[in-house]
Amino acid sequence: MKFCKRELAAISLIGGLLPMAVFASEPEAVYPQRPITLVVGFTPGGGSDGLARIVAKHLGDELGQRVIIDNRPGAASNVAAEFVARAVPDGYTVYLSTRSNTTHKTMYEHLRFDMSKDLVPIGLLATVPNVIVTSAQSSIGHVRDVVALSEAHPESLTCASSGVGSTGHLLCELFQRETKTSMLHIAYKGSAPGFVDLAGGRVDLLFSVLPAALAHIQAGTARPIAVMSRQRAATIPQVPTLDETGFPGLSVDTWFGLMAPAGTPQRVAQRLNESINAVLLNPALQAAFMAQGYVAPLQPNTAETFGQLIAEETERWTAIARERGIRPG
Repeated sequence: MKFCKRELAAISLIGGLLPMAVFASEPEAVYPQRPITLVVGFTPGGGSDGLARIVAKHLGDELGQRVIIDNRPGAASNVAAEFVARAVPDGYTVYLSTRSNTTHKTMYEHLRFDMSKDLVPIGLLATVPNVIVTSAQSSIGHVRDVVALSEAHPESLTCASSGVGSTGHLLCELFQRETKTSMLHIAYKGSAPGFVDLAGGRVDLLFSVLPAALAHIQAGTARPIAVMSRQRAATIPQVPTLDETGFPGLSVDTWFGLMAPAGTPQRVAQRLNESINAVLLNPALQAAFMAQGYVAPLQPNTAETFGQLIAEETERWTAIARERGIRPG
């Protein structure tokens, strides 16, 4: 068979490009080779953002590449979750997940992603106690005061959170259900503006993760009345647990985990899991965790154990959201 010059040139060009195309379609031999973006679904200054920045610093050192924080608030962090679910599954865009993601199918039906199908668990990053705080000038000094006032004057007290469907909101609803009280929920875009209004006396209570509240407690602009954990928090040991105040069954820690888009190569997911477990043993990270109130997860910390936690949390909190009629305003 004979070819004209034009056909020979085309064959030569295709032959020269073929190895490059094959190489480009193959996964990277070494991961990572460029910076990684860690997407956070809340504004800077909150508990999620604070944890992300601690982890990013040490994870970047472990991986040999920068980990860049990208704050994308909205819909109790589910806007960020949807963004990551649609990202290229190559390990360069990952997500800091929280409890508020577990109710997204009930709360935010307009969002086009399914956490159980479009995101894969990498590993748990931390748990943290939750705290109920009031303003320093408030007459509320005890959880019993909250219950008494709410029983006498339903919906006269306001409870603030970092957003509709956020962990703080879910905890406020759980508190009302278990104490048979009724309060008015006020949603903010992140915890920072909520603490401003709390200090100014414009809201009565705020349900928050401890790290987000700690600076305000230490500054004297917020006063904790109870910790929603089985044990007192080391950073505020003078504050009783809800069990101690006579309201058992409300011990709920908040968790944070790392997830990636579905389809992320297994070797990349495994590398990320091994790296986060390595940095969780770093004394510098542990010191930063202790100072802010974060608690490193128990080992083994695998994708499978984290996935099981997500499944259990989804079942529990979806039921509460439906029962309490929690919907975006």
